[in-house]
This record gives sequence, C-alpha cells and structure tokens, in this order.
Amino acid sequence: MQPFRFLRDLVRSFLRHGCASLAASLAFFSLLSLFPLGFLLLYGLSFVVSQEVIGEQVLPNFLEGFLPSMGELVAKELHRVSGLETVRWAVFLTFVWFGTLVFYELDYALNVVFESTWRRHPLISTGIAVASLAVTEFAMLLSYGATHIVNILTGYVPTLWGLDLLALAAHDLFLTYTLPFALAFLAVTGLYRFVPRRRPEWREAMIGALTFSLLWVAAKLIFVTYSTYASVYAHLYGSLLEVILLLLWVYYSAALLLIGAEVAHHLQQREQVLSAMPAGAPLSTPTFPDGPPV
Repeated sequence: MQPFRFLRDLVRSFLRHGCASLAASLAFFSLLSLFPLGFLLLYGLSFVVSQEVIGEQVLPNFLEGFLPSMGELVAKELHRVSGLETVRWAVFLTFVWFGTLVFYELDYALNVVFESTWRRHPLISTGIAVASLAVTEFAMLLSYGATHIVNILTGYVPTLWGLDLLALAAHDLFLTYTLPFALAFLAVTGLYRFVPRRRPEWREAMIGALTFSLLWVAAKLIFVTYSTYASVYAHLYGSLLEVILLLLWVYYSAALLLIGAEVAHHLQQREQVLSAMPAGAPLSTPTFPDGPPV
C-alpha cells in the first residue's frame, strides 16, 4: 500500500498548494517572456557563435527539443526579431525585465510547493533570475555542442547494410528525446536544490527531477502524436491553433515541473520525520494535512 499512499499524499499536496493555478501562472509568464528571453539568449550567444549558425542550427535544434511540433516556427520568429535594429537597441532593458519575469514566478511557485515561510530579499531573487538566465544560456551552448558532435559522428557512418539509416534514426532520437531529457534533468535538479528557501538534499532533488524528466518526455511523445491528429481544433481555432498548442504544452510542462517538486518536497518531509523519530520506531509514510510539523 506504500505506493498508493504516496500517490494519494502527492495528489493532496498538489491540490492543497494550488499547483494547477501556479502552473497556469507559470505558463502565462513563460509565454510573456518567450520572445524577450529568446532575444536575450540570442544576444548572448552572438558573442560565441555567429548569427547565421544561431539561426540555422543552434536555435532550431534547441527549441525543437523543448517545444514539440512548434520549435521551428518559434525559432524563425525569434531569429527575425533579433535582426531588427530597433528591437536590438531601443528596448533592450525592457526585454531584460520581461525575459526574467518567468524566473521570478518560478521562484515563487517552488517556494509555495516547498512551504517556505520567510521572504527572500528582492535583490537575491533578482540574482537568482539572472543566474537562471545564465544557466539557460549555458544549456543552449551544451545543446549546440552535443548536436554538432552527433552530426559529425553521423556523417562518418558508412552506408553499408543500412548503417547510415540506423545512424540517422539514432541521431533523431538523440536530438528529440535523449538530449532534452538530460538537459531537463540537470537543470531541474539545480532548480529544486538551490531555488527553494527550504532546500532539499541532492538525493531528493534528483528524484524529483527524474520524475519530472520521465513524465515530460512521455508527455512530449503523446503531445506530438496528439497534435498531429488535432484536426478538430484546426477547424475551431484556425490560424490560432499553433498558439493554443503552445499554451497547452507550456501549461503541461509547468504542471509536471510542480509535480516533480511535490515529489522532492514529500521526500524532504519524510526524511525530516524519520530523523526526528526515536530509534526502533515503526516506519510509515507521513501525511501532513495542514503542512509540515513545526
């Protein structure tokens, strides 16, 4: 009965913390920050990689891994916006503000899930938002490097006995699922470990991040299949279908992120209870209807 009790407590915590509303708020701020954040990432990458390489390789590969069926379209629009001189210089500070809004909301949502009571100084929250932006930039560079290496290895595969086709399939699998899974696992582990004011241990953060990454990759596979056959929604929304699908995907991703945080928080509570119990006491899964014990 332990797994069922764990799932029951997880669902209760998810509802008690209002994670459905928090996920909607995260989705809203993610869409609001999408183009400003993309512009900032492109601007930072331009010091390392040329604009042509960014527009043709880095950005499409990165977004296609994290925005199924919509990454290429979003990448084209971001590359177009980044090339406008008026946008590049006139509203740079505005883009910095809107680009970091999603990280402020993420900080708030994770602290709600981990039930942090004391308030963090605004300067510290700003520093976390800037650090999160830098981590996202670094993830894009890692994605570009890994993609470039895989492309080189795929190009050297011989064409005998269909090995080139096998390498191409492995190449697509790596870019579509394996690389996004690895980057998501590492990034979310860092989020769970450092962002909440009541920090979980590394083991708890990694289990929560693994839960998110597995559910996210599975949801991505289902979402790609579902969006392919969403002909009914195409008749309803017309040209707005891409926006609706993007909003749904961002909302599902935010909800899964909070589910992973709930897993990490539940394990954190369990460890706190076990450490406070006397030796030899029977073990049971704790339940906290009104929050963790003080």
